[in-house]
Amino acid sequence: MNKLSLKQKAYNEIKSKILHCEYMPNSFLNEDLLTEELGVSRTPIRDALSRLEQENLIKIVPKKGFFVTPLSLGEINMAIEARILIEPYVIRTYCGHLSSEVLESMYKSLQTARDCISTNDQHLMFALDDEFHRIILNQCNNHYILQAYNQVHNQNSRLRIISGRHDETRLLKTISEHAKVLDALAIRDLEGAAKAMEEHLLDSKNSSFQAFMKNASLLSVQG
Repeated sequence: MNKLSLKQKAYNEIKSKILHCEYMPNSFLNEDLLTEELGVSRTPIRDALSRLEQENLIKIVPKKGFFVTPLSLGEINMAIEARILIEPYVIRTYCGHLSSEVLESMYKSLQTARDCISTNDQHLMFALDDEFHRIILNQCNNHYILQAYNQVHNQNSRLRIISGRHDETRLLKTISEHAKVLDALAIRDLEGAAKAMEEHLLDSKNSSFQAFMKNASLLSVQG
């Protein structure tokens, strides 16, 4: 395996573990342990950590080392604010022609998400949650809007997982809120779907605030 692929492997695996909260906010990342865990040398690890610092997922603390970037209440608020500006707009503007096949697929995913509750498969539940929003965003053909959304996606992935882990009722509420959006889309009520999405995002923000206030170690001292 060449150096470039080793660097990409290290980057992909560390980023995935951060986004899926296997490496929690504020946690220390030990280079030696990372090299052993990922089976690569220090050079790919350091390259990956440098790239992730540029994406605001890693924080380098002088004389201490690498830490997963904590989340502040201000960051949570800004991330949800950006999503409220983007997602309802995309529904109103681009989701008038969702095909019956796509709608049927989304309904099936909702049922799978309900099954995840009974089987306690949170990993799949979070993936389906992300997929629901991605399908809606993918109806948009404005790459500037999509780029703006992608900038908040990393933080949103962590918020979703931490909120769900610390509030079991949040997962059930998410499914119910998604269903309201989907039911409105199915009858081409774009305004109703957009409003349902905004309500869903506001509820997500409140849940995120509660989860993080209960776990101060995940927060930065700012914001």
